[in-house]
Order: sequence, then structure tokens, then C-alpha cells
Amino acid sequence: MVLADFSKRSHQLEIIDAPHLLSPSEWRAILRELRIVNRWLGGSRAALQEIKPLIQEIAGEKTDKRPVEIVDLGSGSGDIPMALVTWARRAGYSLRVLAVDVDPTVCKIARRQTLHFPEITVLQGDVSRPPLREKGCDLILCSAFLHHFTDSKIATLLRSLLLTTRKGVVISDLHRHPLAYWGIRLFTFLFSRSKAVRNDGPLSVLKGFRRPEVEAILDAAGVPRARVKWRWAFRYVVFISATPSCHPKLVG
Repeated sequence: MVLADFSKRSHQLEIIDAPHLLSPSEWRAILRELRIVNRWLGGSRAALQEIKPLIQEIAGEKTDKRPVEIVDLGSGSGDIPMALVTWARRAGYSLRVLAVDVDPTVCKIARRQTLHFPEITVLQGDVSRPPLREKGCDLILCSAFLHHFTDSKIATLLRSLLLTTRKGVVISDLHRHPLAYWGIRLFTFLFSRSKAVRNDGPLSVLKGFRRPEVEAILDAAGVPRARVKWRWAFRYVVFISATPSCHPKLVG
């Protein structure tokens, strides 16, 4: 048995990093189990806690009746967009979400999942080069997405994303920590039937971040000031303002 190395980020490929090798039935099982994992371990909640106040802020700043426009990169089956739209409907906010994923099978599943959410558009596209125009949306969300890339690729992508959003970028990703690793190993061992989830869950933690690494990536992207928070369960949540003069201090 190979011991887990927490000293640096792993760059080993996950099974889902080769999506074309997975069958539709395998994808359905993976996405179903990921919804359970996120529900029980707070993955979606961490992103939602950060993004909801920003939606309220953006809506308050608008001088017209246009909806708040959000892009969710690496959206999977659209769980977070659906949660956001459900909340926005109850709270009285008009929302439009573009859910982007690279795999056609995943997008097909997401379109089926979001059938009763006309506010959500699912788009198949290169998530590392999203087809977004300059200042074309209010907010961009990257939830459990950036750990699939190297530090330098993340910095390059963030620089690009900040040109396409009017308000900023929200990141929610994994804290590389032994408790997170062994916790997800136990959870998936007990509850998962998917080989991909049992493999990729723990591996995702090893590909996750420690706070100094988060700050170094932000610095490399030309974002020396951002709001960084730690949230349960073992998530770093970051907000980067698209207006440089408005970057909040590093906190959390």
C-alpha cells in the first residue's frame, strides 16, 4: 500500500479526467454518488454560502431588470445551479445560469436534471477555455474544479476569467488534509459502489490545496488580495473581485 503524501499537490489523473472512457451508465452512477457526497460533506453548501450574498449584492446594484448572470464551470449534473435557482425563486431574485462541462454525456444528464429549470442553460465546452465574452457575466463559479489543473494553469485561467466577469470569481475547492483524505476514503468505502468515486474522492483531496498554495496561485495570477475562507468540510472558498481596487484583504 502506497502511503498518501500530503506535502505537495498530487498531479495523478483521476478516472473522470478521461471522461470519454466512461460509459453513460458509469457517468450516471458517478454523478448520483457525487450528489450524495456533496450533500453529506457540505461541498455544495460551501459554495452556496459564499455566492448567495454576492447575488444579493449584484441584484441591488443593477439599475435594470436584467437577471443576475452566473457561469458555473465544471458544473457536472447541475446540482449547484439548481440549488441557486431554487433559492433565488424563493428569495425573489431573477437568475440566469450557464452550466459548462466538457463531456457530452455529462451535459446530456445535466440537461435532463435541469429540465424544469428554464433559468439554466447547459453548454458543452472546454472548461479551461470557456466561450465567454469580455465582461459577459456577473459572476463565475469554480466549485471542486480547479484541483484538476496545475498551479500555473490555474493562475492563467484566473487571469482570463477575471476579464470575463463584471463582479468576480468564486472558488470552492478541497483542503489537502489527512482528516479529509481518510474521511472520504471511509465514506466512499462504506457507501460507494462506483470505482471512479472510490478512487477519485481520496485522490481529489491529494490534488487539493493548502492555504499557502492558494495564496501563491492568487499571487501568480496577479491577485495579491482576495477573500479566502476555510469552510467545513475541508474546503477553501475564495472570492476574487474583478475590480482590482476592490480586492478585499486576505482573511479567514
